[in-house]
Amino acid sequence: MVTVSEGAVIEGGDMALSGEADAYGHRKLGGIGQELGALLKDATGINIINQSVGYLMRSGSPDSLDLMVASNYAVMAADLAMEGQSGRMVALRGGTYTNVPISVTGEGVKRVDVGEMYDVDAYRPKIRHVGGKPMFLY
Repeated sequence: MVTVSEGAVIEGGDMALSGEADAYGHRKLGGIGQELGALLKDATGINIINQSVGYLMRSGSPDSLDLMVASNYAVMAADLAMEGQSGRMVALRGGTYTNVPISVTGEGVKRVDVGEMYDVDAYRPKIRHVGGKPMFLY
């Protein structure tokens, strides 16, 4: 999975914009995900699914843990980029933040016991029955 900000620009390219200009001549950011997906497919030969993160994808308001993990991932990913490291992704392993080779994404099926760990009616993780479970699903 790759996350890209709609304000990002492909090196040597222009900012991806969409829609009609507003009264001030501004257009909305949009399209960098499709551009990056096409470049990744050309480079790897792997089919790419592009999903714009919207309200339905977010599955509700973030809580403090969501915000903490997302912030830590962002900082760690930026650190990897500033160090010139590529082919790696940030991850949680054994409840610890780390980075791993991107190849781990192809190491097999990961399973989550949805009935045990997730309240599908409330769109939230269950907070009971956590004894003996890791702090994070990994």
